[in-house]
Amino acid sequence: MLLSAPALADDSTAALGTGGLVLQKTDKIALVSEDLYLSTSGIRISYRFRNLTAADYTTTIAFPMPEFTGGGSNSTTVVPDATSDNFVKFKTIVDGGPVSSQLEQRAFLTAEGEPDTEITDKLKALGIPLVPTVEATEAAVGRLTDAQRKMLADTNIFDPGVSEYNGQPATLYPLWTLRSKYWRSQTFPKGKDVIVQQSYVPVVGSQSTLSLGSPDMDDDQLKSYRDRFCTDETFMKAASSLYKKVGNDNLKSFQVFEQYLSYVITSGGNWAGPIGDFKLVVDKGDPKTLVSFCGNGVKKISPTQFEVNIKNYAPDRDIDVLLLQTVPVH
Repeated sequence: MLLSAPALADDSTAALGTGGLVLQKTDKIALVSEDLYLSTSGIRISYRFRNLTAADYTTTIAFPMPEFTGGGSNSTTVVPDATSDNFVKFKTIVDGGPVSSQLEQRAFLTAEGEPDTEITDKLKALGIPLVPTVEATEAAVGRLTDAQRKMLADTNIFDPGVSEYNGQPATLYPLWTLRSKYWRSQTFPKGKDVIVQQSYVPVVGSQSTLSLGSPDMDDDQLKSYRDRFCTDETFMKAASSLYKKVGNDNLKSFQVFEQYLSYVITSGGNWAGPIGDFKLVVDKGDPKTLVSFCGNGVKKISPTQFEVNIKNYAPDRDIDVLLLQTVPVH
């Protein structure tokens, strides 16, 4: 089973409605170019925007963060700074100078086939941070009464995990989904391009063992990798060889694990026209790492980096990167 990992998305225009920020389309601003750098240690985006009108134009800009769901007691997702609302260390620079953004965060309980239930106010009333990780919530939950803790478990807001140990309360694992957007007011002067640079540390999904390459994988599992990461025959042969190598390592001298890195680009398509010039660089970090992602005309530009260039880009799918990491065991 693939673990989904939160990523971030392209800038969008937005309006602040009664239910929060609502993304909107504009024909006044064009996205002339976008340079996107993806790695597990950091993501950088550089946009060049152009005002297509004869007057200054001011609008609300939103950077939506994909849903981040607590994984319960079996979660393996690593969060860059779980104790902060800005848990991905998000930064924005406009025309060379840093700018601040406001953060909208809302928490929901979600279940397939059921309407979402917002619990933002309930969590805030109990003093519980909205970031759904144990690191963020543990201290706040520890200050609650036993009755409050029981209520949180009984209403499926938290997973109680294992039972009490040596008289200590069981750890409660957050189960809600966090929906966040960074937003700010941005003026686009007439007759001038605006350069916006954003950076953050991604939340990377992972699997502690290697599944891909196993002869026991069924057709549906293989298809899920092909559809999401475009794993071709050459990559699959390398993955199978790596899987056999792990099995033959009697000394357990190294480990191999899967990582999943995503970037949501389709939600940013509400500017005037397509992205004029789009450049993507995927950096796998270690030359020994195997990497696969979907893209046409991929060029290897260094031992660890791969580049894609597209003119007049209208993305029809988000970017998902699969990495098979090999690390020595000391």
